[in-house]
Amino acid sequence: MFLEVEKIPPKGLELDLNIVINKVLLVEGRTEGPVKAHIKFKRKGDRVRAWGSVNAKIILTCSRCAEEFPYTVDSSFNLHVLPIYYLSEGEISLEEGDMDTTFYREGKIAVERLISDQINLSIPMKPLCKPDCKGICPVCGVNRNKMDCGHSEKIIDPRLSPLKTLLEVKNGTA
Repeated sequence: MFLEVEKIPPKGLELDLNIVINKVLLVEGRTEGPVKAHIKFKRKGDRVRAWGSVNAKIILTCSRCAEEFPYTVDSSFNLHVLPIYYLSEGEISLEEGDMDTTFYREGKIAVERLISDQINLSIPMKPLCKPDCKGICPVCGVNRNKMDCGHSEKIIDPRLSPLKTLLEVKNGTA
C-alpha cells in the first residue's frame, strides 16, 4: 500500500488499517492475522510527519528451545518522513533525531514498510518463549521445558581435557 504525499490534505490524514504484512518484510517470525495500525499524517511541503500505533500478534522462534511462541507487539511511533533526495551522497553520519526519520521515493510513502519497520523494532534480539526457558539439552537435543533428560548441565569441551589433566596434577588428584 502506497500513500501519495501530494494527496495528504493540509489538515492531515488519519488511517485506521487492518493489513496483512508480507513475511519478507519481517526480520524474524511471521504475523498471525492482520496487523492493526492507526496512523496520522501531516504534510508541510515535501516533509511529512507520521505518528500512531501498531498492534500485532507475531509468531517467533525461541532462541533457547527453538519452539514457536506468540509475541504481542504494541508499539507507538513518531516519525519524520522525508524524500529520499534528502540523503546526500558520500559519507553519512547519524545525528540526534535521525533514528526517527524514514524516507519515501517517487512521491509515495510505503505504508506497509512503515508498519513492518515498527514491528521489526519491537522484536527482541533474543526472543524467549518465557524468561526461565530451559532450552535444549546439548547432549540429546530434548526440549528441557517438556522433559528432564537427566544429562549434566556441564559439558566439558574435549579440546580442554589436557587442561583438566594439568589441573588435577597440580592439585595432586591425578
